[in-house]
Amino acid sequence: MQNDLSIRKEFTSLLAEALPVALQEGGYDEEFEEYVGQYISKKAELELKRKRRVVGSCSQDTAPREHAVAIAQLSAETVNWETFLRAHLDIMNDRFDRASDGSYAWAGRKTYIRELEVLDINVPDLLIGISLRLENSGENHYYGNIGRLGRALSESQHATTIESQLLTMIKDKQLDDYNRILLYYLFLNYNHHLADKNHKRTNVKRLNEAVQHLPTHLAARALVKE
Repeated sequence: MQNDLSIRKEFTSLLAEALPVALQEGGYDEEFEEYVGQYISKKAELELKRKRRVVGSCSQDTAPREHAVAIAQLSAETVNWETFLRAHLDIMNDRFDRASDGSYAWAGRKTYIRELEVLDINVPDLLIGISLRLENSGENHYYGNIGRLGRALSESQHATTIESQLLTMIKDKQLDDYNRILLYYLFLNYNHHLADKNHKRTNVKRLNEAVQHLPTHLAARALVKE
């Protein structure tokens, strides 16, 4: 008796009938997605995965991140780079729903910035760009988490360039005050995650010099104790 599901016409026929119902009504699981990818198409599997919401049961539940990784991998296989990048940014920003989320678990969640850098993506511009806030951004514009992005930038191979770029933008009076303060906090979070204590102290001095270019009422509050 043949056990290979791929040659059982009844199975493949039922799977094909179930796919549009699942896409419209939901209620499927990872196993169903895998069958669709194996016997129908990877693109259909990706569409299913993107529609299914995974919620973590606790701080250490890795299911949401694993789901995002699967979406990123399928996006790469199907050459859907926009979806790949968004899934990767969700992982970097830890943008997942959990029933509870204790801070003790945050350190173990990697940012995977190096995986973006090897793809020849302009990571500094990308991450600084999603840190800024826009008044009339598009509906699907991606905004990053300042804390997570600061940690990611500290792991970047372009750290030196990023430091100078952030400090220059904080000084830039043509940029609105709100975004300059956001970049100030981005730099603080970046500096917090650096391992070199001497470099961290030097950066505090550089940041304090940069905030002198902020409006007076902000500069006084932004000074960091060395």
